[in-house]
Amino acid sequence: MDLARRFSMKENPVLPDNLRTAIFEEVRRTFVYPYSTFLCLFGNAILVTLLWFCVPVDLKSLFFNVQGAFFFPIVLATWMIADVPATNEWAPDSSRVLAAMGDEAMLTRLLRAKHLVLWLIVTPVVIIVAAIIGGTTGDRVTMTLCIGWVASVPLSSLGIASLVGIIWPYHPIPLKIRIKKRHEWKHMWLRWGFLVVFPYMLVPLLGLIGLGPSVVLYQLAKVHHGTVNRVALMIGLAITVPVAAVIWTWGTRYGARLTTKRSTQLRLYLSDPLKG
Repeated sequence: MDLARRFSMKENPVLPDNLRTAIFEEVRRTFVYPYSTFLCLFGNAILVTLLWFCVPVDLKSLFFNVQGAFFFPIVLATWMIADVPATNEWAPDSSRVLAAMGDEAMLTRLLRAKHLVLWLIVTPVVIIVAAIIGGTTGDRVTMTLCIGWVASVPLSSLGIASLVGIIWPYHPIPLKIRIKKRHEWKHMWLRWGFLVVFPYMLVPLLGLIGLGPSVVLYQLAKVHHGTVNRVALMIGLAITVPVAAVIWTWGTRYGARLTTKRSTQLRLYLSDPLKG
């Protein structure tokens, strides 16, 4: 069965009445075949773990520009939400997006549900990892900073990174079909390849920006022998968390507005999986 026919046979989408319903539906979609989002999260987690612990120290700088035990849960959170989950949220859900086109409240609801489900899956994992490292090293202060970051900043990264998939979406086409259509290399391979790799640069950058206030205050608060003023650390977290919430709220609203603004282009693209 070709892609166009498969797309046309999709059942009529049911749009959620509220955010709670949208979240439950997104959870269901995540854990049913073909499990694309879940497998992407799991695959990214395995990849970053292998690179972090198995790659020789001399080569690790090719993949990571930070070192230290507590950076691992931060990098883990960043890489888990990179790629498809962060920057290509409309194309895999094209039938519902097309049905919601023009309704900014519904588009915002769909986008936020996707982000919150990713957050609910990723955050407990990285918090447990951070807690284990904190218990092992005895560095509770850095553990607090790390947990505060992984519980808040990834949402703000999602709020901005999702705009990429609104401007440049790509359909989840099986690799064997891309190979079969390799003569259409500009959109089937060049465009797709760039959009698959780009999130691994964009999402970490957004995460580092979100971590900025806490890192600055963390460095300024250091006193003799590396001890840290806990008040300054809490101030850093107090700045980071609401800023992340504001960025995510704005990002999802703007994403819906941008979708409406680009509705003509998106309708043409999302309606035709052969566009790659």
